[in-house]
Amino acid sequence: MQVEANFGMFFALALQLYQATLISDDAPFDRSARDEEGVPIDLSESAQRGMEIMQNAHCTLCHLGPNLTTSAVVTNGILHEIDHEAFGHEDSNERISVKGIVTQLAASSAQMFGDIGFSATGVTPVENDPGLGGFDRFGNPLSFSDQYMQLLAGNEEWIVDPFIRDIRPCDMDVPIAKDEDKPNVFKFTRAEGLRLQEQDADDCFNPDGIFVPTVEAARAELEKPDRQRFLSGATGSFKVPSLRNVELTGPYMHNGGMATLEQVIEFYARGGNFDRDAEEPFKIFSQPSLTGDLQQLKDVVNFLKSLTDERVRYERAPFDHPELIVSHGHAGDNHAIQAESPLSAVLAADEVLVIPAVGAEGSVEPLQPFEFYLEK
Repeated sequence: MQVEANFGMFFALALQLYQATLISDDAPFDRSARDEEGVPIDLSESAQRGMEIMQNAHCTLCHLGPNLTTSAVVTNGILHEIDHEAFGHEDSNERISVKGIVTQLAASSAQMFGDIGFSATGVTPVENDPGLGGFDRFGNPLSFSDQYMQLLAGNEEWIVDPFIRDIRPCDMDVPIAKDEDKPNVFKFTRAEGLRLQEQDADDCFNPDGIFVPTVEAARAELEKPDRQRFLSGATGSFKVPSLRNVELTGPYMHNGGMATLEQVIEFYARGGNFDRDAEEPFKIFSQPSLTGDLQQLKDVVNFLKSLTDERVRYERAPFDHPELIVSHGHAGDNHAIQAESPLSAVLAADEVLVIPAVGAEGSVEPLQPFEFYLEK
């Protein structure tokens, strides 16, 4: 009875567990030998240049780790425990924190709390699509950052996810507060009131980040309409996708608004489509070096294609699938029903697409990039 009443949830959990077994780790990028600097030397010269371009353009600050995304917080956290310098040496200016689920962003307008693995890139106006800044059907914030701010202000009723209480301020990229007397526009200081974080401080990413505002100071700041130091970057933020098999995962961006990898690169080169408060200058935008240089654009695309696993391209095990029946609208048009549903004469019959089963040996015909199907 419980499963039947909550079928959607149990189906989603089962699907999640199954998908967790589908590990794509046999792309040319994975198979290549590495030189002493970690460069995959078996890739084409163009692809190697593309990887270097992406590193220099800071793309790898979001697309990192085994899954090439900061949103793989568990995997990245495990890798960090194995190798503390996997995401940058402690003296590096480009070292970022992968410990936890919330960080502090150095955004264009001010410092902001941000959910690790999510970013605001300005694909669509935030008024049209708030993304992570939205709420669920019960009025709860989707963002961990928004919940964490309420936790610091003592508003326990806002806390939906219990692990919000485990967030360690000292693991954020930028400290929330400074242990000094002088007031600061963007950070809390002793002038407003400070306290030590409640969690331990072992192996902190940022040892200076162990201070947070007192509950009273945080609550007072939240009530300010023009506050500068207690801001959320959730609005307009969307999940950072993996780059693995990205050649085959178009259309791109959260709204499917870009058909090709070239269009995505051009999007970053021009600095996005729309302004947003949580824009991260120097980390994401802008990328003027890619503007007007067709060879660099080709190099980046060639590197991205080196991340395609041929087992995925040809749907070989474990990426094969049974016969799939996909809903494809209804029989009829906007004027008349052409076939009746067995449920009711006033309903149109469902139309479906049948995708044939693919065995462990895979398909003879490879999957193609999205633009291939647009041209057919």
